[in-house]
This record gives sequence, C-alpha cells and structure tokens, in this order.
Amino acid sequence: TARGGLALPHSKPKTMSAFAAVQVQVAAVVAARAPAKATRRGSSVVVRAAPKPGVDGRPYTASNTFIVPDGDAAIVQRFQEEMAARQALMKTLPGFTSCKLTAGSGNEFTFEQEWTTKQAYEDYMNHPQRRKSHLAAGIYQYMPKDKWSVPENFTPILPRK
Repeated sequence: TARGGLALPHSKPKTMSAFAAVQVQVAAVVAARAPAKATRRGSSVVVRAAPKPGVDGRPYTASNTFIVPDGDAAIVQRFQEEMAARQALMKTLPGFTSCKLTAGSGNEFTFEQEWTTKQAYEDYMNHPQRRKSHLAAGIYQYMPKDKWSVPENFTPILPRK
C-alpha cells in the first residue's frame, strides 16, 4: 500500500496468483470510477481517491429542499424568517462562504450553504444557537440527494418525487 493511495502490482509472469488477479480487477473498477485518479508507477497502479469536499481544499456544500404542502402564508413567512436568522448566525462564524434560500415551484424552497471546510460546517451545526433553531410545524423536507448534506432535525421527511 502506498501512502495516500492503493498500490496494486501487475504480475510480470504469465500466470497470476488469485490474489494478484483480484488486485488487478479492483484497480480496474476503482480506476473506472470518476473522478478518482489512477496513475502507473513502474509495475504498479496507484489509485487515489477523489478529493473530499471540505477536506481536500474543496469547499463543503450542503443543500436541503423543504416544502410547505398547503402553501400557508404564515408558515412560509416563519420559515423564511428562521432561515434569515440562520444566515445571520452563519455570517458570524469562521469558515462560512455563502448561503442562499431559493423559492422553487409548488411551495418548495432550496437552502444551500457553503463552508471552507467540513469542520466549519460541523461547528455551525453544533453551535448552541443553531441547535435551538427548529422549523415550524407544516414544513416538510426531502431527503438530501448527496451524501454530504444533513436532513433537518424534527422536520418530517417526504419521499423524493
């Protein structure tokens, strides 16, 4: 194993052990997955995993989609006020880059936020003021599409369309 990657030897002899054959198959599968990077070093293939958001110099982005099914104007207003309060808190914390609340069709809202690191995002999520922040009854959410975003606590989850 190489530091920062997985070194998989290519066998020079005509016959290959079962272990070596599996290593070559694993290298082929991993190399086929974008955006991982596979490079050849001598008789070995070194496979490096794709950069992780918020860890490897890439920003950490979280996105959540909410819906107010009945379109109640008072609930929508409370939701928008809560998100504005969260944005005000975010702006005071280190590592915050940006956030925006976008109104979609059918009383749907998407809230996207970007942080310089995953740790900065986690610090925000664990901030006492954020932990006390909850959305009003009547607001639902869809499970986030990506594996980086976290669903809202105490807000019912709807199946994706």
